[in-house]
Amino acid sequence: MSCYFQVQDMSLWNPSNSAARIFVGHVLTLSNEMAIDSGVGEIIEDECEIDENAFSAFLHTLLLKHGNSNNQALRSLLEGVLAIGLVIAERAGWDMPGVSTGDNSFWEEKRAQLARSMPTG
Repeated sequence: MSCYFQVQDMSLWNPSNSAARIFVGHVLTLSNEMAIDSGVGEIIEDECEIDENAFSAFLHTLLLKHGNSNNQALRSLLEGVLAIGLVIAERAGWDMPGVSTGDNSFWEEKRAQLARSMPTG
């Protein structure tokens, strides 16, 4: 079984159910910690809807937190959600100006490497 992360009818990522639940759990934890809506909905049956505006703002907030922190453990915790989120944003065709803050090549490499192992369906 798998779960479709989508915007309207466009499938952006189709991970296993366990990977989907872990990702949504991490997103929810970060959303609560940062006091910002993530834009990631609940998994209903085998689908999870993503709100473009809220998810983009959420990723931007995480990018800023990552870039402004010198806490390596925190940065590492943020990187998993950010890397997956940036792949989703790219596939959806969203402009992510926050990627240009800090070391852009770091995020480009992470995004490109991860995208190869993230099926869309």
